[in-house]
Amino acid sequence: MTTAVSALSGLLAARAAATPERVALEHQGSAVTWAGLAARVRRVRVRLRSAGHRPGTRVGILARNHPDTLVALLASAAEGGEVLPYDERATAHERRQVAVLAGVCDWLPPSVADHTEDPPGTQDPPGTGGGPPGEAGQAPFLGLVTSGTGGLPKVVRKHWGATLANAENFAALAGYRGDDRILCTTPLHHAYAFGVAVLPALITGGTLVFAPHPAAPATLARALRDSRATVVQSVPFLYRALLDCGEPLAPSALRVCVSAGEPLSAELAGAWAAAAGVPLRDQYGSTEFGQIGYAADAPGGPLRLVPGIEARLRAPDGTWLTAPGPDRTGELYLRQPGAGPVTYWGLPGLAEAGHVDGWFRTGDTGRLPAPGRIVVEGRTTRRISVAGRKVDPDEVERELRAAPGVRDCRVAAPPEGSAGHGDRFVAFVAVDPGVTETSVRRHLARTLSSYKVPTRFHLCDALPRTGTGKVHMARLWQYADRDAVPDSGREAGR
Repeated sequence: MTTAVSALSGLLAARAAATPERVALEHQGSAVTWAGLAARVRRVRVRLRSAGHRPGTRVGILARNHPDTLVALLASAAEGGEVLPYDERATAHERRQVAVLAGVCDWLPPSVADHTEDPPGTQDPPGTGGGPPGEAGQAPFLGLVTSGTGGLPKVVRKHWGATLANAENFAALAGYRGDDRILCTTPLHHAYAFGVAVLPALITGGTLVFAPHPAAPATLARALRDSRATVVQSVPFLYRALLDCGEPLAPSALRVCVSAGEPLSAELAGAWAAAAGVPLRDQYGSTEFGQIGYAADAPGGPLRLVPGIEARLRAPDGTWLTAPGPDRTGELYLRQPGAGPVTYWGLPGLAEAGHVDGWFRTGDTGRLPAPGRIVVEGRTTRRISVAGRKVDPDEVERELRAAPGVRDCRVAAPPEGSAGHGDRFVAFVAVDPGVTETSVRRHLARTLSSYKVPTRFHLCDALPRTGTGKVHMARLWQYADRDAVPDSGREAGR
């Protein structure tokens, strides 16, 4: 791979022509060849055009980890639509929020794909030449949904050319091959799965295998073993669950394991390597930029910047660090030449506020220890101000997890603009039966200064999580605002 392609339809046409009978997609035991995928896309293009879809239309796709979603996305993009994949399991309220931001009038259901053969007399859309769709109609942009610190949705406008180039560069850095079987374990509509599994499969010609989602850990472990995957992408939460579920991994063909979404601990990386016989490599990315850094060298060391991504550091006083090194820490700023500035559908002011001198503020603290290397140390924007003093939520969370009976936790300040912002911070704590707020407070009082103890506690049985394993902050704040607790009958602590 040396030159990034510019359109999905061009990728599909090349694969269908070069290796028509090779398997492109697998899902629950069924397989779709590259020729079969091209045929399905062609049929859906006909249906979309007859339904009135026109170039430039913003097309919302209710996504699931299934071949139908990829077919709908490829067909909509080839018809010139600005596609926006979004979770089919999202609530009606969440869907309305995203639709308003993105300017989406309607959502394509996940069953839009057509599995039938071409009926007699069906004509291909003009310009396709009777084969896979051509490149001419594809819109230059797509949208991907992400969440802010408070869990409120943002729709990032992504440039197709830059997105494909980033996926191609990441796949080359990680060592993907054309004979790989890439197991996708996180939601297809998220930037992580999209850029580390879906697009690399199209770019390399490998086979994309959809793992059951959502799946119990034991089911996922069996899918990892039985799929004969050579590449797997997942998150620390799921890697830990795979180790703890009791199912033997024994994935003899596995050679690339990518972890992202949350910090990867040295303990988890070591345990995975011992159990699976393959290193677990950290990846740093964002919806705005795609794949940013990857542990292509020694696991646990600095990440390599993905080609096409540039980084620099800014000091707390607002000056740029002109000579970064192993011991110089600052806030990370990024840019992606050729992609233009980061923008959001429906939130123009947000993008303007996020740039300084053409560089985008990540909200992360880190180091640039050597040219082309990056170390990410944590979220700058997670720090909480309490009576003029700064509190690091990571420190509080470490102490909370050490408390007897605490299984999980998340510490944060209320979202900006909400009631209580600026004068309190909250601990959401998943605990065993019988654990009380008093016992948790006493534990923190023994280990932390008084100003570092959260002003409010919400005890629950389990923290809600997104499809990628991250704590679902939007739902936590909904529970807090209602003084209710998820999955529990306990009253919220005050």
